Amino acid sequence: MASQTQSWTIPLSVGYSRHVVPFQGYMKHDDSDHRVLLRLQAKGRCRVSVNGVTYPVEPGDLILRKPCEEYRLDIEAVYDEQDGVMLPIDSVDYYLTCDGEWIENWARRSKVQGIVRVEPIDELMSLWRKLIYEKRNLHGDNSEMMDALVKVICLSIDQHAQKAGSASRPERYIPYQIKRYLEKHATEPLKLDRVAARFGVSVSTASHLFKGTFGLPPMRYVVDIRLAIASERLLHSDMNLEDIAESAGFRSYPYFSRAFRSRYNVSPSEYRARNGIPTN
Repeated sequence: MASQTQSWTIPLSVGYSRHVVPFQGYMKHDDSDHRVLLRLQAKGRCRVSVNGVTYPVEPGDLILRKPCEEYRLDIEAVYDEQDGVMLPIDSVDYYLTCDGEWIENWARRSKVQGIVRVEPIDELMSLWRKLIYEKRNLHGDNSEMMDALVKVICLSIDQHAQKAGSASRPERYIPYQIKRYLEKHATEPLKLDRVAARFGVSVSTASHLFKGTFGLPPMRYVVDIRLAIASERLLHSDMNLEDIAESAGFRSYPYFSRAFRSRYNVSPSEYRARNGIPTN
């Protein structure tokens, strides 16, 4: 029985954490530190670096720090470019640290490199809550139960990593984050240097990764989104052309008109007229 107990994977720490003020966490690169850290973002946003690679973290993102790796967590207020205000901090996560032969071997063979998307997260959070309860339960020996829960959590992460495929690798994950951000903020003033800095990469890296993943430069993608928005408003609103251009994110009507004609082979006014809508 003693040897079986020694083989159990028991959490060093496991819990639920909420931050409403700035917070930093750090685990240095150390060849003698064999702890494995799992962190599941449940609410809010933060920024995490693993071995020098920085990830913007959103709800549903899971971070894996493997044995000996450097890890840094930064939770800080986020500037809302649309409203021009700093958003209050409200970050919630589930965390788990373990060591031991089983979980070290699991982490080393895991396909997750730094971060993986977990969707949906309810099942994983349910397992985490059960593990927290068992860790706090002081009545009886529940080591075997905790060992089983840790392993089910890890194997569930493997399933999510398999679904994500190569998207869990840093160089493939960042373009998808940039894409979601561009889609959300397409009608706002955007500069690639600020977008790249937000995701912890250079402008050239952001452009290279985005184009390699989606086949076009990031700002070209923004223009395409804006043109799609404008074309819908040309057909389904009575706004004048200048207002449509501005509301879609174009700061110059002549540029909007040229871009629209290049895409649709007609001017905005002709596009509207061909669909039976009078031009203001």
